[in-house]
Amino acid sequence: MESGPLRVMFLSPYFRPYLGGIERAIERLSHQLLESPSVEAVGVLTTKYSFPPTPHPEWPDREQTPEGISIYRVAGYPAKPPPFYSVPLVWLSPRKIRHFLDEFNPNVIHFVGDGWFWGHLWAYLWRRRSARFIFTPSYHTLPASRVWLKHINRFLCRRMDRVVTLTRQEEVQVARDYRVNPGNLEVIGWGASVLGEGQARTGKASRDGETVDILCVGRLSQHKGQAWLLEVYRRALLQFQHATRLVLVGQDEDSEENLRRQVREFGLEEQVVFTGELGDEDLGRWYGQADIFALFSRYEAFGLVYFEAMLCGLPVLTHRVGANQELLTSGSVVAPRFDREAAVRELARLVNDEGYRQTLGEQGREYAQREFSWQAVADKYLTIYQDTPTGVM
Repeated sequence: MESGPLRVMFLSPYFRPYLGGIERAIERLSHQLLESPSVEAVGVLTTKYSFPPTPHPEWPDREQTPEGISIYRVAGYPAKPPPFYSVPLVWLSPRKIRHFLDEFNPNVIHFVGDGWFWGHLWAYLWRRRSARFIFTPSYHTLPASRVWLKHINRFLCRRMDRVVTLTRQEEVQVARDYRVNPGNLEVIGWGASVLGEGQARTGKASRDGETVDILCVGRLSQHKGQAWLLEVYRRALLQFQHATRLVLVGQDEDSEENLRRQVREFGLEEQVVFTGELGDEDLGRWYGQADIFALFSRYEAFGLVYFEAMLCGLPVLTHRVGANQELLTSGSVVAPRFDREAAVRELARLVNDEGYRQTLGEQGREYAQREFSWQAVADKYLTIYQDTPTGVM
């Protein structure tokens, strides 16, 4: 492939208007790449679905964001996908995928997430001779019902020019399960940035008599663990020395009805706030006014929201799952996995001890600014995009 300005296309089953953690990471990385003189264009090839798989035939085939990201959307047939897979298991026209690839003409194709095998396979088949291929799987352990996906991703990983993992832990898992040559693996985490008015926060001063806000950001789902957090919050209430609110930010995936019922049963209607899905400005305001960030997911491959919270000076409370212990080395309290007594104890300490909160928050902000800036992440990816030859096997 001839050298020249980079035309980078990301593949993701979901993208704007829907923005989850991975989608926000793609967008932030794209914005940073577009500031580089070596990048001519950035595009995203995606579907007309939001998560959980919901069809949006009204979304346009093509769109360009104000920042300059070109979005190409493929419609599925039938429109309504089966409910048992996280990516829409529908027919997505290979011809349409090829048409969009030819139109954008990328010389770098970057797969993000390991679930959209259909798009990945066709993109590789159509452009394998004319583009570099990078794969960031954002690896999750697959249940027995999805062992077949491991074989597809193994096929793809062994044909990528580079496979990028988010953490050292994930690097070991990908090398083992997808049988990737260790020399073809790179570790690059996501970056983080302040959202909206969150950037105005410089650490909260003492606020005697005011409410301490505990913020949780994530889809309302069993996976994200809001029900477990609610139980921790209920048990910790008797130990709190200040009035508190628990603010749950995120769209419903499978749990909102049960969570609201749980709140009623606990008698916490005045203390638990459901905001629904928020845009960056509104989310930034919550980051900016909160005092503590808490999330107890069943698993996190990276946990972008932790670092968004840290950049706004929030101490983080979570537990030892996924890569949390590897990544959250400053500004955080990482309790043993699903240890309710430890979580209650740590939450009560964070609520009651303002000095402790502020010290952790300052440490976390410094750590996130130093280690997880999008500029640093983009520079690492640019090196891979430019220096990796095609055809590495």
